[in-house]
Amino acid sequence: MYIDTAHLNYCSQIWNRHCVKDIKLIEGVQRRATKLVESVKDLHYDERLNILGLMRLDKRRDRSDLIETFKILNGNYKVDKNLFFVPDDGGR
Repeated sequence: MYIDTAHLNYCSQIWNRHCVKDIKLIEGVQRRATKLVESVKDLHYDERLNILGLMRLDKRRDRSDLIETFKILNGNYKVDKNLFFVPDDGGR
């Protein structure tokens, strides 16, 4: 069974880590959706995610943040990366 999680991640770079109650609510949606899969409904949440090939939403948001950071640093967007990042010349 395929579970579409795109809606759960929509614009997560904007709201990520700002609305704890919303984050818990959205994770609850995924938690309930995985219980709808008959073959895994009685398993622990992390086991259901593993079998279904999904990640916890906080891990997916972290991954998404890293991907966006990579894109900014590598010039995929026409933005001044210095507006987002301060170079560290800490002697290394």
